[in-house]
Amino acid sequence: MFKLYRIVSLVTFSLLVLLAVGSLRAEEHLWQTNFDAAKAKAKVEKKLLLLDFTGSDWCGWCIKLKDEVFDKEAFRSEAPKQFVLVEVDFPHEKELSEELKAQNQKLQEEFKIEGFPTVLMLDAEGKLIGRTGYRPDGPKEYVKHLAEMVGAHEDIVGVTAKLEEAKGLERARMLDRLIEDYATLDNESDQTDDWSKEIVTLDAENKAGLKPKYECRLLMAQFATLKDAEKFDEAKAVIEKIVAMPGVSGQQKQDAYFALGEIYFDRKDFAALVGCLKNALDASPASPKVADIKAAIVRFKDVAEAQENVAKIKTDLEKAEGLDRAKLLDQLIDARTKLSRFVPDETLSEDVEKWSKEIAGLDPKNKAGLKNKYEFRALVTESEQLFGKHKIRAAQTSLDQALALPGLTGEQVQEARFLQGRCLIGQKDLSGAIDCFNKAIDAAPKGPQAPMLKLLIQRCKSQLAKEKAPKKGKKKDAEQEDAK
Repeated sequence: MFKLYRIVSLVTFSLLVLLAVGSLRAEEHLWQTNFDAAKAKAKVEKKLLLLDFTGSDWCGWCIKLKDEVFDKEAFRSEAPKQFVLVEVDFPHEKELSEELKAQNQKLQEEFKIEGFPTVLMLDAEGKLIGRTGYRPDGPKEYVKHLAEMVGAHEDIVGVTAKLEEAKGLERARMLDRLIEDYATLDNESDQTDDWSKEIVTLDAENKAGLKPKYECRLLMAQFATLKDAEKFDEAKAVIEKIVAMPGVSGQQKQDAYFALGEIYFDRKDFAALVGCLKNALDASPASPKVADIKAAIVRFKDVAEAQENVAKIKTDLEKAEGLDRAKLLDQLIDARTKLSRFVPDETLSEDVEKWSKEIAGLDPKNKAGLKNKYEFRALVTESEQLFGKHKIRAAQTSLDQALALPGLTGEQVQEARFLQGRCLIGQKDLSGAIDCFNKAIDAAPKGPQAPMLKLLIQRCKSQLAKEKAPKKGKKKDAEQEDAK
C-alpha cells in the first residue's frame, strides 16, 4: 500500500496518548495471551490463530480497532468460530509479567512487526498465513475481510497441490491465482518474481492476457530497487515505460503513478506529487482506491499551495505594515503549519509564539479579526508549555483566560475545553474531565476533535467504573463483617 495512506494524524494520536488511563480488554476466554496455549487450543479445535499486535493503552489506531471492531458483537460472535484470538500487547502503563513481555518481544521479532496495530493470521502450527491491520468499515466488513483471507489461503493450498502437473497456459493461470491470493493475504511469496518471469514466458503470445500484467510487475520490482538505491531519474524512467506499455491495465497505471508519487513525497515536491495523484485518478477512475486518491489530492494540493506561498509571503512581508502585515503573518503561520505536517520546521513553535504577540499588537481593535484569534492562540500555547512542565494549575489559569476572550468560535472553545480536560486527567479528576469533554462537544458537535472526545469520554467512564468497583478482598471483608 502506498505509504501516503499510512500517514497518521498527529493530532488524533496525541489525543489518545494523553489520556493514559488504561484500556480494558475483552474477557480472557475470548482473547488469549499465552501463545503456546493458544496454539494447542487451535489444534484441538481445528481453528486458525488471529494475533493482534497492539499498544492497548497508548496506540490510537489500536484503540480505534478495538472499539470499532473487536469489542462489537458482530466480531465477538463470529470470529471465535474460526479463530483462536491472541492479544500480543506492548502497553506503556499496564503491567505485564516478565514472562509475557519476553513472549511478546519474541513474537514481534519473529514476525518482524514494525508498527501497531498489526493483525496476523497463522495456522495452528504458528506459520504465517497473512497480515492485516486497522480497517475503517466496522465489524461486519472486518469479518468479511478475514473470510476472504481464509479463502485465499485455502485456494493456495488447493492450487499448490495441482501446480506440479500443470503446463502451458494452465500453469500460467494457476501461478497468477497464487500471486493474487498471496496479495490478498499481504504476504508475498519469495517465489513471486520467479513466477512472474515464468508467466511471461508461458504466455509469450499473450493468449491468456497475462504477459503485460507480469511484465509490468517485473518493472515495478525494478523500480523499487532503483528507488531504494536513490536512482530517482532511472526509477522515473521505469514508470514512464510502464504507463506507455500496450496492454497495461488502468489499475496498473494507477499503481505506477502512485509509486512515482512516493518519490516526490520523499523529495518534498508536493506540486509534482499532486500531479502524480491526478494522473493516478485519471488512469482508473472507478478503482477501489478512488476515495483515498481524492482525499490525498485535497490534502497535498493544500500543502503544495502552502509550499509555494511561503516564499511569496516572506517577500511581501518586507514592505508590509499595520493590518497588512498582521494579515500576511497570519497567512505565513497557516502556510508553515500545513507544511510542518510533512516537512520538519524546528523554529515554527518559536516563530508562532513571537508572531502571535505581534499580530495581536498590530490589530489592537480586532478590526481584522486577528487580535482575539492570536491572543487565544498565545494563551493556549502558554498552557501547553506549562502543562509540559507539570505546572497544571498555571496551565488551567491560561485556559480560563483564553475561554474568557470574546468572539471565540465553537472550535476554539472545543480546543480549550479539551486541554482543560487533559489538565484534569493529570490531576486524576476524571469526572471533571468528562464534564470538560462534554462541553467541548457541545461547543462544536461536528468539530475536528468531536469523534476523539467521545472516545475519551467513554474511556474515562470505563476507568471510573473500574476504580469504583469493590476490590475482591475488600468485598470479602465486607461480607464477613455483615455476617458478624
